[in-house]
Amino acid sequence: MLTVSDHWEQVLTGEPKSALERLLPDVVRARRWFGSKARHIRSARIVESIPIPFESTTAVLLHIQLEYGAGSPETYALPITAAFHEEAARIQEGLPQAVVASITIQKDGRDLGGVLYDALWNQGFARAILDAIGHESRFVGITGSLQASSTGAFADLVPADVALAPAVLNAEQSNTSVAYSGRVMLKLYRRLVPGTNPDLEIGRALTAMKFPYVAPVAGALEYRQGSGEPMTVALAQGFIRNDGDAWQHSLNALDRYFMRVAKDTRRGREAPPVHTPLLELAQDEYPAAARELIGLHLQSAERLGQQTAELHVALSQVPDDPAFTPEPLDAAYRDTRYAAMIQLARGTLALLREREACLSVDQRILTRRLLNLASTIEEKFAEFRDLRTSVPRIRCHGDYHLGQVLCAGSDFVIIDFEGEPARPIEARRMKHPAVLDVAGMIRSFHYAGFAYLEGKLANIAVASREWPEQCASWAQYWCDWTGAAFLKAYLRIMARGQVWPPAQDEARCLFEAYSLEKVIYELNYELNNRPDWVEIPLRGVMQILERAGGVETDRRS
Repeated sequence: MLTVSDHWEQVLTGEPKSALERLLPDVVRARRWFGSKARHIRSARIVESIPIPFESTTAVLLHIQLEYGAGSPETYALPITAAFHEEAARIQEGLPQAVVASITIQKDGRDLGGVLYDALWNQGFARAILDAIGHESRFVGITGSLQASSTGAFADLVPADVALAPAVLNAEQSNTSVAYSGRVMLKLYRRLVPGTNPDLEIGRALTAMKFPYVAPVAGALEYRQGSGEPMTVALAQGFIRNDGDAWQHSLNALDRYFMRVAKDTRRGREAPPVHTPLLELAQDEYPAAARELIGLHLQSAERLGQQTAELHVALSQVPDDPAFTPEPLDAAYRDTRYAAMIQLARGTLALLREREACLSVDQRILTRRLLNLASTIEEKFAEFRDLRTSVPRIRCHGDYHLGQVLCAGSDFVIIDFEGEPARPIEARRMKHPAVLDVAGMIRSFHYAGFAYLEGKLANIAVASREWPEQCASWAQYWCDWTGAAFLKAYLRIMARGQVWPPAQDEARCLFEAYSLEKVIYELNYELNNRPDWVEIPLRGVMQILERAGGVETDRRS
């Protein structure tokens, strides 16, 4: 319980502030958006407070610096306001996830009880934030200021004569989003880091170009101290009405696919094996079995490939902005990336060796094969390091997979250009060959196919978790041809541009290196988080190595 006199904002001064800071570690740790749950919070300190008036009251945007037992501190954003009387009771009962602390105002010999809570859940505050963006308002804090800005798209997205109803969305993890009557969405970035968030930077550039396959940016809130670089606090963009993301779309397509497989005369047989590397497979015609069994999802994958290529072309042609000017794939970049690839591979294989005894029989067979191929993996990364190519590095999505794409009718909308929130912002703003995004999406197709099998196993009482091999072969068949469909359309667009490697061997080298890096990252993640799913990336590593040549094909991979 926090106690103040006169008004609730006194909780940010003196002893009440110290008391609040002692509560904040538990408050922050309980939030879904807190990303460092494995770290021990040693202390929390309010390092900035920015008053934001709304209606007849005020909210305060707090910057909370968390000190940990080890490692660097982190800063999180938490807008707070207070409620009393019936409103406090309503919040405690209906929005317990928003409550920060109980508070009592002692005034004139009377106690007034209430709650401090996350102001985003207050509709008046949410409306005020959007209004501030439209008016490009400025709010002054203790050590810096919060500046709102808008783009040319704001007026179309937020009509002046329409009252928008804000509602906090529940689907977010590292951020918190508010939707306004299905017209615009505000994303509050909870973890604050110096520098412009790529989500804002890329979104603003594509909005200015009127690129059709992203949510247009309406505006933003940016914090700055003195002449320091801006820190992105919030992003407002068009709300995309959709039918779910491409991940769920793919799982639905797999359900229909396996129903056709079960009815087909091929039932009980394994799928026709595909040994051709995907970049070459994309040049081939679809076999009859793929057309019949995968059906319209091939066209869907092609559409996504086309829109991805158009995205990369657009990102390579942003005018008058050095942050988007293509740069060479030089030795310094290759050396740095190679070192990271090698470190990831060696650490992951060491972890795999350590956990081997805990794996299933099939997983252990794949593990032994993979551990014997450590030098082959490093050779593939060395080919990347030594590559000489004229292909440029451009701004990419950076964390591209099926979950980052919304299905909107027959089209897709590409979202979330933030990159991996745990990585430093300078790393997320780095330029890469466009192949990086392509490899990420191809891996996502593979994951969808085998995650579908895992889901089926989870819902069926089976004595063993081993996949029936014919099911795995049909899942691989789906992954191969949907991936080939994506590449087929992508490469048609890229044949007209300068973003894709000009020579097939250069494209192969980059694609194999980035695909290997991605699948080894997946293996590391599953070993630490979902050991039952380890077979998915294990198969993925083996498939990439086999199709790259030099490794004997095995039916389990």
